[in-house]
Amino acid sequence: MGTWAIIGRAEQRDGDDLDGSSRDGIIIAPALGVLQSGAPLVLATLPVVDWNSELVKALTELKRPVGPNCFAAVMMIDPFTLWEDLGDLLAERGFAGVVNFPPASLLEVKQVQTSTDEGNMIEIDRMKWFHDVGFGLVYTASRVEEIRNVEQRLSGLLEAIVNVPVTSLGRPLSDTLELELDPTLNVERQGLPPVLSFTSAAGATPESVAS
Repeated sequence: MGTWAIIGRAEQRDGDDLDGSSRDGIIIAPALGVLQSGAPLVLATLPVVDWNSELVKALTELKRPVGPNCFAAVMMIDPFTLWEDLGDLLAERGFAGVVNFPPASLLEVKQVQTSTDEGNMIEIDRMKWFHDVGFGLVYTASRVEEIRNVEQRLSGLLEAIVNVPVTSLGRPLSDTLELELDPTLNVERQGLPPVLSFTSAAGATPESVAS
């Protein structure tokens, strides 16, 4: 459970990524493939692309099921998504689970300067629904306080957590964003889901570990 990647283009499945053979987990985020390569990650938190619509489009174009370690990046607070249809499509394509990416906490930070430590209830309830219909869950959080709260709200349901602090939003976009176990945030976490961070960061940033 130490090596993951966020893949921007679903057609990368022609390599060895989407069959689950080279990494512990693959997060498929087709909307990233629409954004300009090299642009800052912050664009993923802005209303410049219909995140879930791009996911549905990519899923309908897949010609064979994905591997058993593939998760779909879903904007959980989209009010226009037909959730049952999306769930059926993900199941048909063989996805193991879903990830709240981009997370509501980063969307809220861009829109209003309020505390996001407790997580977004719409987002959390939607993830519970995905679990109830058979999907595994990976949660994306932007602060350690949010991680602590969501571990209680989704206790026993999470397979991993992705740490994406606000300070990481300047990271350039590419077709593949590598993730690895965060050596700082995984201290004394026996029995808890592992925390992943972008590989370019040397552990957690000061903001992400502030308590």
